[in-house]
Amino acid sequence: MTSPFDFSNLPGTEDPWGPSKEIPKSLRFNDVPYAPFSKTDKLGKVADWQQTREDEMPKRYQEKRRDQYHAYGASAAKLFGAEAEEEDFSIVDNNAQPVNKQAILRGRRGGGRLGGMQDGKPFNNRRFNGRDGNGGNFGNFGNFQRDGNNGNNNGGNGSNNNNNNNNSNNGNNGNNGNNGYNNGRNFGHNNNGGGGGWGNRGGWRYNNNRYGNRYYNRDEQNKNRAPSLKIDPEWKLVTEIELNKLTKLNLMVPKPEVISEYGSVNYYNKKYEQFRPEALRPHSRTIVSPTTSGDPVIGSYASENKASVFATDSILAQLMCSVRSAYSWDIIVTKKNGTIYFDKRQGSDKIQVDENAPWPPTDTEKNDINSSTKLSEEATSINQSFVSSVLEPHVHDLDHPENPFGASSAGSDKAGYKYVKYLLPTDDSESPLSLILRAQVDAYQPEGQLISVNSLNQYNPTPSNDWKTKLITGSRGVIFAGELKKNNNKIARWTAQSVLGCLDSMKIGFVTRASPKENSKHVVAGAITFTPDVLSAQINLSVGNGWGIVKSLIDIIDHEGGEEDYRFVIFRAPGVSKIGVYKVPLDTFEDEL
Repeated sequence: MTSPFDFSNLPGTEDPWGPSKEIPKSLRFNDVPYAPFSKTDKLGKVADWQQTREDEMPKRYQEKRRDQYHAYGASAAKLFGAEAEEEDFSIVDNNAQPVNKQAILRGRRGGGRLGGMQDGKPFNNRRFNGRDGNGGNFGNFGNFQRDGNNGNNNGGNGSNNNNNNNNSNNGNNGNNGNNGYNNGRNFGHNNNGGGGGWGNRGGWRYNNNRYGNRYYNRDEQNKNRAPSLKIDPEWKLVTEIELNKLTKLNLMVPKPEVISEYGSVNYYNKKYEQFRPEALRPHSRTIVSPTTSGDPVIGSYASENKASVFATDSILAQLMCSVRSAYSWDIIVTKKNGTIYFDKRQGSDKIQVDENAPWPPTDTEKNDINSSTKLSEEATSINQSFVSSVLEPHVHDLDHPENPFGASSAGSDKAGYKYVKYLLPTDDSESPLSLILRAQVDAYQPEGQLISVNSLNQYNPTPSNDWKTKLITGSRGVIFAGELKKNNNKIARWTAQSVLGCLDSMKIGFVTRASPKENSKHVVAGAITFTPDVLSAQINLSVGNGWGIVKSLIDIIDHEGGEEDYRFVIFRAPGVSKIGVYKVPLDTFEDEL
């Protein structure tokens, strides 16, 4: 019987069995790219007809889109196409390394125009009109254009510029505020009345805030406040910098060096941290804290050329938190014998109350105990009394126990001082700008911690919101959050001072009136503890931004002042969201420093 199969051509036992050694050209994949896949890929389409068009879209839209069919990357197969191998090819990390961007304002002598700098490169400069048109130009950090003092009768000129991202802040006096109100009721179709604050795009909104009437009234009330000093017409306005520009600045400063410690500090008593209300005893504490140029220790460091700039923690904290301020303030900057001093006038460093509240206190009635001036005096007295109340008789001596200011040490309450040196980066990495500041220490804890002590005060306690009872029931976080909204600048300054002085801890007390109608008797409801670095993060206080502000002002003033001795005034006017820098005669304020 003949088999239907032909076995004559079968390979031998020694011949290989399986596919051929050479792959036919028809089966080769030389031109086929590698496409990654995963087991979770969904089969939903044969061809990606949209990929090319999506690649042509702006990047901001590409980042938000997600391929609903390919979970891993099949649609990105073309990114893995075969390429010719290069001899110098190596596997490297192409990811961008994080860098700390430095951004400060710079000045150039002559003409008054100040160019913005970031990473050593100038920003796109735009012209800003100053008060008199001279020396009022400085670098811009965004698409904003403001005409500071041309709006006395032109409050509505900013309507056509809103669509071009140019916010016109015309009208310091706001004479057309009524027109802005009427037009604002039509949901901002006619954006007149820029000085009144109601005509912004969006009808009832003000600075992108739905509660426009609240902040409108706050600005109007601050405009009626008296300025911290009277501007002499003979003073030269160097530049005006809007506060929102200062938020763009940043300067990373290395860890400081504590070069010396003077004085003695009392031990801290934790009794108030148990939240047992107790009457506040009047203070008998007198702490001598001269201004920077009157400090003998700073004078000796200046004569030894240990730094180029000198200041106090209070002054630098004021500058670092200037974007949070609402009330008027001023700082004197003097250059003598090549050394720059930041000074405060006597009696000008006051503790304000509810500065950032929607309805801040006013001075409409001078004899009212709840007027702004009376509350500031009360807060200052309360703060001194609270510090005195939490101190124990035991004393801790610092490295140099003697008082650097020659004050009498007969009293039981003392104070310590730390002198800290910072090196501010410049264009020349080999020559940083050296700055020495004096920081005050209020108390000492047995754990070896140097601490600062401050207090918040309540002047209108009600049965439903009385710290004497609410703090005991556990509403401390809510109460502090409410105070942070109303006193943001004050709390931020306390935090900045503790960070600058390299202090270990902060104590904040809660002091309320025994009776709402009497401002002479108070009760301590309790006290809480913070770590300066932790609190600064919680309140969004950027020390890098603060140093950017300080370094920018130093550069601007030094460039405008030149090599000779000079004196400038940094002034924050009431009700105006910008600070001005004035050049004044060298003998100005000699009796007030």
